[in-house]
Amino acid sequence: MAWRDTLMELKAELSEIRSERSRQAEDDQADIDRQRRELTQLADTLRVPQLLEEMNSTLLDGKGEMEKIVSWEPIEEGGEDLELDDDTVEEADVITAILTWEEGGDRELAVDLGISDDGTYLQVNNVDIRPEPEALEQALLEGFRDELEI
Repeated sequence: MAWRDTLMELKAELSEIRSERSRQAEDDQADIDRQRRELTQLADTLRVPQLLEEMNSTLLDGKGEMEKIVSWEPIEEGGEDLELDDDTVEEADVITAILTWEEGGDRELAVDLGISDDGTYLQVNNVDIRPEPEALEQALLEGFRDELEI
């Protein structure tokens, strides 16, 4: 009987632990969902895709290609997997907008808006900038010039 009593005590203990883990997972997911909403709102405020589309239209006569990748959304059928750098955490939440074009070689202007351990970050071609519209506009112009080496 002692064996059976021990098993029943362990079962009760496991039930409590499992319940706590479940509550913690729900809390963690709620926090992730909140951060993702905030990231999406910031991307909308900064108008990242619209700025790249304007650059494509004005500077490239619409010959560039735009791509937007939201890391937590499923990739559309026929889409390619997002290639991650070795330094990129596989589960990092990031919204990436990329303008690519051909001009004396393949050119790319990439904007990454994401969440790291240090908080929200914004990068243009892997250069950190302030998450403000004016800083983004300036960084896009500099990034474009750098791509064309002018």
